[in-house]
Amino acid sequence: MKILLLADGRSIHTVRYQKELQEQGINVTLASLEPGETADIQLKKKSVSNSLNYFFSNREIKELVGKIAPDLVNAHFASGYGFSTALSGVWKKVPVVLHCLGSDILISPGKSIGHKRKVIYALSRAHHIFVDSRYLADKVQELVPTKDISIIPWGTDVESLALFATRDEIEFAAGQPVKVIVPRPHNKVYNNMFIISSLCDLINKRELTITFPDWGDDYDEFRTFAKEKCLDGSIGYYHFMPRGDYLRFAGGFDVYLSAALSDSSPASLIEAMALGLFPIVGDIPGVRDWVNGENGILYDPYNNNALHDAFNLLRNLKGDMKRILTENHEKAKKDGFFPENTRNTISIMETVWRHGVG
Repeated sequence: MKILLLADGRSIHTVRYQKELQEQGINVTLASLEPGETADIQLKKKSVSNSLNYFFSNREIKELVGKIAPDLVNAHFASGYGFSTALSGVWKKVPVVLHCLGSDILISPGKSIGHKRKVIYALSRAHHIFVDSRYLADKVQELVPTKDISIIPWGTDVESLALFATRDEIEFAAGQPVKVIVPRPHNKVYNNMFIISSLCDLINKRELTITFPDWGDDYDEFRTFAKEKCLDGSIGYYHFMPRGDYLRFAGGFDVYLSAALSDSSPASLIEAMALGLFPIVGDIPGVRDWVNGENGILYDPYNNNALHDAFNLLRNLKGDMKRILTENHEKAKKDGFFPENTRNTISIMETVWRHGVG
């Protein structure tokens, strides 16, 4: 099967997906407005506005489909390449499958009537829709009722499963602070400044160490805020790194922490569970497929005291840590194994291809 993949060429998720498709025998051509080392075709940017670029790229996508004659077009995100593909009209000639992975469904339609119509238009022109959680599937069907939808999380792989390490306890002991990683970029939706304001006293007392990525739209603002709240050198930052290096790095932490205000089925959470990190996550619908309050700690991501109390709960969690981490690892392996989930995705795409556009 020959696929035209339309996605952000800079995204690690795009690169992982592209590589896995290729390893499973799919002929993939990646076209992207965003530069990326693995992108086969650089779509032309005609504006400084991303929204306008998605609009203007529809003609180039139509020409590209005519040139390379794919069996199927796989567009990522309804509000981006899904919209471009819908405008191009290629769905009249070749099957289109659309991946929706979070903010394009959970946030974008609420911005304005125009945004909502754009998302609905993209959804309604797809022959099949992929989502990564039941919550996201329900939200899609509120916009466009459809039976042509599949729930397939992304998740983890052999490399992260192989790095699994259980911990009998996570101790708040003198000289042994809890090591926390927050692997979410500094964008408003991920609420990273809330984490600092909630935990600054524990950070300053060295009861925990906390490490963030060094990128995101609000990174500079975050650094300034963190310096005002926390002692010098008390917050760590890491650079973007190759996947294998990142997994070994992340596996050295005790706790995965997220304060996201909107999320579907976060791959970073599934990956952390595979590695053996204890999850502490904001209680929003998109994460409940993975954390239920018994295999991790859920807290109100709008309540500073709730996050602070979550670490007090962790302090008192005795005896169950090894069991929880092992069960989380097994769940990630069973439900979030990326190669198997990609295999299931391919199987559905082959069915869509055989069925055609009729």
